Amino acid sequence: MPPEPQVVQLALCTSDPIATVRRYTEALGFADAGGNLFWGERISVLQDLDEPDAACLVWWLVGRQDFVQLELFQHSRPPQRPQDPGRRPSDHGWTRFGIAVPDFDAALAGMRSSGLEPITEPMLAGGLRRVAFHDPELAVVVELMEEGVALPGGVRPRFYDLAPALVSATLSVADLDRARTFLVETLGLVPVPDVVLHGPQHEALWGLAGARREAFVVRGGDVFLEVVRYDEPAGRAPDPGRRLSDQGIMNVAVGFRERPALDDLYARIVAAGHVVADPLPPPPAGGTYLHDDQGTSWEILGLPREFDAQYGFVPVPGWQVQPRWPQPAVPPAAG
Repeated sequence: MPPEPQVVQLALCTSDPIATVRRYTEALGFADAGGNLFWGERISVLQDLDEPDAACLVWWLVGRQDFVQLELFQHSRPPQRPQDPGRRPSDHGWTRFGIAVPDFDAALAGMRSSGLEPITEPMLAGGLRRVAFHDPELAVVVELMEEGVALPGGVRPRFYDLAPALVSATLSVADLDRARTFLVETLGLVPVPDVVLHGPQHEALWGLAGARREAFVVRGGDVFLEVVRYDEPAGRAPDPGRRLSDQGIMNVAVGFRERPALDDLYARIVAAGHVVADPLPPPPAGGTYLHDDQGTSWEILGLPREFDAQYGFVPVPGWQVQPRWPQPAVPPAAG
């Protein structure tokens, strides 16, 4: 059996990378994994930017999971543009992401100390609390989830001695069937029809109380992608002039440790007719960007473990990796 792809990265364009790094390290317990500067034609081609000599700052954060990161961008060429202030959580594109923490009260207090107030009071899902914030630097909804065995996917394994885990990212689309075909048949993500990340009542968390929608969930490693079609309020297409460098969620990356698996995925993507930004770089490490047939941006990545530090999947040396609050005992796996 070919290896399953893993959701390895959530790429975000922030208006203030220092504020974002501070909030997600101090409030939620992510670790600084370093950063880099990129410029030139290749970043322009990869991200389909109308600037032949693009330039950006990139910074990385990691939580408890192996081969999972938050990637933060701020572009200077072309200059980052703010998110449309009229954008709703139902509108098409990447719209929100969910983070699980073992100490919900400490994380909630940390987010408040960073200047954010929740959109609503916490709600329950499987007996565990959830709450959501609108992050003004990222211009997206961030859902804070209380960790526990009833959390969809359970308690994430702790590869690093850190508190937070990326649980999910949500994509709003016009056509669920086309999205399912791309995610399952082309990308190879695993459908999980028994997983319900959110019930209709949880739409109130991000200001869509009473919304009518249909959704499905797929899994890549221990991160879920939730794909939603909103009927009320109906999802609206993004501005046709929107660039990947604009504020908000840029894309999600799926990847492998094994280069042959990445090459096979690339071949499936090209055969299915999806728009690939650039051919894959030579082995052993690297990836490329693409757009699916509904215009959603993705990245595919192949990364042998020896490249983890170079690509921002390892806390920087000297980072305080001890838990920022007490860790509850993790129940042993059944069987």
